[in-house]
Amino acid sequence: MTTNYHDQATELRELIQRSQSSRPRESAAIARNRSARTIAVTSGKGGVGKSVVALNLAIALANQDKRVCLFDADLGLGNLDLMCGLNGYWNLSHVLSGSRSLRDIMLEGPAGISILPGASGLVELADTAQGDRSQLLRELAELDDDFDFLILDCGTGIHHGTRQFAISADTVLLLSTLETTSLADTYAALKIYHSSQLNDVRVVLNRCAVRDAQQVITNLKKTYRQFLQTDVQILGCVPDDETIRRSIATRKPAMMMDAQSPACEAISQIGRLMATQSNTYLPAAVQPFVTRLFPKPIAAA
Repeated sequence: MTTNYHDQATELRELIQRSQSSRPRESAAIARNRSARTIAVTSGKGGVGKSVVALNLAIALANQDKRVCLFDADLGLGNLDLMCGLNGYWNLSHVLSGSRSLRDIMLEGPAGISILPGASGLVELADTAQGDRSQLLRELAELDDDFDFLILDCGTGIHHGTRQFAISADTVLLLSTLETTSLADTYAALKIYHSSQLNDVRVVLNRCAVRDAQQVITNLKKTYRQFLQTDVQILGCVPDDETIRRSIATRKPAMMMDAQSPACEAISQIGRLMATQSNTYLPAAVQPFVTRLFPKPIAAA
């Protein structure tokens, strides 16, 4: 198991090095004008460790001196504050009611990440009057200026709310285990996102060793190529790890307990790849996240 895990780490490091060697030099002005890169973490079915990966990926990026906001967009089931041992009372519903601002409800999480709790009311915002939502949309738009990464911990499945967040992101990380039902739901989600013309959807296999996943990866790529005439990106495998189980029980992120554990090292490698690729990402060519989430214009104050 150790050999296969290091093989995966080596492959990810090579991807990072190739990305670094091939990207063009950019001026400081371009770098300053960048907005946050948005990564939606979702899954075809529940129980695959989606929120655990989203939380620890946010910390891994913060450990690379990135400004990270972790957005709890799991509709009605948000629990990221509890996973960090925090007890945030205020959430997005208070912002929607006008009793609190977005900054009021934002929590300071481990490694300096910011956590935006309780996003269960965000999709409902699309049905409210433009004037009523303008202030909140302006505050959400400011996230693009204040952070390098916006991590969306989305819901599971392919229902409207989850899809709305996912198709608004720059990158979708679709988590799956090797269980047959999880793989079937993952393929269903891949088909939906393919039909939505998302260009950057990547699969992360969780709680499995690389050696156990090889045949599954081969079959998934073959099926995707055969029926959808395109390739699926398998970003990597996060091995099963006792550190993750202890972190859930103690309400302390695994990355803060043992960043060198196998699962944390795999997530850190994914974070390093995401951070490196963000250097070639030019948001000036695309709309900010909130504009893509709600395409109607934001009214002037």
